[in-house]
Amino acid sequence: MGSSVMRDSTVRSHYESVERAITAMRGQLDQPITLRELAKIGFASPYHFNRTFRQVTGVPPLQFLYALRLEAAKRMLFQTQKKVIDICYEVGYSSVGTFTRRFADVLGVSPVRFRKLTGERRKLPSRKPVNSGLHSKPGTTLTGHVTAPSHFQGMIAVGLFTTRIPQGNPVCCTITQNGMFQIKDVPEGEFYLFAVGLKETSSAPVYFDYENALRAGGQKVRISGDSVHGITSLHLRPPTPFDPPLLLVLPAKNMAG
Repeated sequence: MGSSVMRDSTVRSHYESVERAITAMRGQLDQPITLRELAKIGFASPYHFNRTFRQVTGVPPLQFLYALRLEAAKRMLFQTQKKVIDICYEVGYSSVGTFTRRFADVLGVSPVRFRKLTGERRKLPSRKPVNSGLHSKPGTTLTGHVTAPSHFQGMIAVGLFTTRIPQGNPVCCTITQNGMFQIKDVPEGEFYLFAVGLKETSSAPVYFDYENALRAGGQKVRISGDSVHGITSLHLRPPTPFDPPLLLVLPAKNMAG
């Protein structure tokens, strides 16, 4: 019993260490911050802090920080009229060129294009399930099950991503509701399976700002030949402070009314 209590207290201290660092990241997105400084905030050596942070969040600390910066930039692009150059400095970039490239690399669209999209897309998603394979070759069909809390009303986007942080366009995705889902034409490879809940609303920001959206997944799925290896069951839950931001731009054809 003693070792179990010790393990519990170690796990708790790890989570507290990571939470302190994430709180510090959020509080100073416009400031440069190093792994060593984050480790100090988390009361650990850089080596142990890096390992603990990955265990708790699934990604390295600096990758988490970059994702927080881009999430904040996304939010400012559609919630404010601030210029791109001002947003760039507010989220810790010293060069607008670097910021624009990084934003486009991760989200698949430039900051200017993203702002334009948020103004254009006012329609609700289609009620019928739709599927988007963003590659041309036919592939395997991945079948799974997704559930949401009873109070949830809306659509669920399910997608496969190449990175541990769901970002940019998915490799393949579908829009569905509670229950079974199918993603068609999945290519061979290793991917991460994620789902996000899109609340029933006429407000466009719900399709761009996922900070408070219900989410699920993160597990690795491997497609080999016609076989799917991995768990394809998902249950939507509220976000926690330890979840990496969802840096998504859902394909427009999936979101047409």
